Amino acid sequence: MPLAYGNEKLFLAWEGTDKYLRVLSSNDGIDFENEHKLQESSLRSTRPAIAFGKGLIFVAWIDHDEYINIASSPDGLNWSDKMTMEETAHRRCVPALTFADDKLFLAWAGRDHKSHINITSFNVADDGALAPFDKVTLDEEATGESGPALTTANDRIYLAWQGRDNHINILSSTNGKSFQNKQTLKEESPHTATPGLVYGNGYLYLSWIGHDRRVNLLSSEDGKNWGQKVTLDEKSSSTGVSGLAYGNNTLFVDWSGHEHEHHLNVMSLKLTGTDGTIPTEGEKVTLEAEAD
Repeated sequence: MPLAYGNEKLFLAWEGTDKYLRVLSSNDGIDFENEHKLQESSLRSTRPAIAFGKGLIFVAWIDHDEYINIASSPDGLNWSDKMTMEETAHRRCVPALTFADDKLFLAWAGRDHKSHINITSFNVADDGALAPFDKVTLDEEATGESGPALTTANDRIYLAWQGRDNHINILSSTNGKSFQNKQTLKEESPHTATPGLVYGNGYLYLSWIGHDRRVNLLSSEDGKNWGQKVTLDEKSSSTGVSGLAYGNNTLFVDWSGHEHEHHLNVMSLKLTGTDGTIPTEGEKVTLEAEAD
C-alpha cells in the first residue's frame, strides 16, 4: 500500500505524472510536507508500496522492465540501499510491504498467466541493507491488474487480494511461508483496483473500491469474521489503491480521486471505541499531488 505510519508520522508515496516516485510526510494526516522526488521511475499507473520498520521507511515499486525494486530511508528524504530483485510483476499489479518479526515482507502478483501471489521476506540490517529469504508462490490467483495487501497482527501475517472472480480474499500465516484460514468475502471490486489492509486498536481493517467506485471499509478481530461495514461518500478511480495506515488512534485512508487529474486524497478517521466500529465521516484532505 502507498501509505504507512511510523515514528509518529504518516508517509504517503505515489508516482507522479512524470513517472518519478515521490514521498510526502505528515504529523497529523492533514498537513503534508517534505515532498521528496526520488530519482527512480515506475511503470505508468502503478502506485508504489511503503512500510515502516526498524526506524526506516521502505518503498517498493515496479520499474519499466517490470522488475521489483526496494529502497530505504531514515527520513523520507535520503534514500539508499536500492535492491532490484530478480522477480517481475504484472505492470498494473501494485506490490505490498509490511514489517514484522524484524523482517520486511513483500508480496506481489507474478507474471504467469494466472497471476499467482508470491511472497518473500528479508532480514534487515541496521543501515537498511536487505538479505532475502526464499520466495513462496501461493496457489492463489489475482486478477492480473490488481495487487495484494499485507499487514501484521497478533504474531501473524495477513494477506488480502482480489481473486479472478473479483471477490476479496484474506489469508494468514505465522511465518510468511505457510498460509491458512482463507476467507473469501462477498465483497467485490473492479478487477483493476487494489485493496488495503492494516491492524490497529485491536482490530484488522480492510478497505476496497466498490464497483460504484466508492471506498469501503470492514473490521475484524480475528481475520475470519468481518463486519462493521462503512461505505465512505468518496469516489476513487477504478484503477486505484485504497491504502490504509494506523497511528495515534487514527485510521488513515488513501485513494486517488476519480476526476481526470487523479488527485490524492487522505481521510483521517478517529477511532474512539474498542469494538471495531469505523466512523462514517472523518477529516479529508485533497492534495495537489496527482497520481499517474
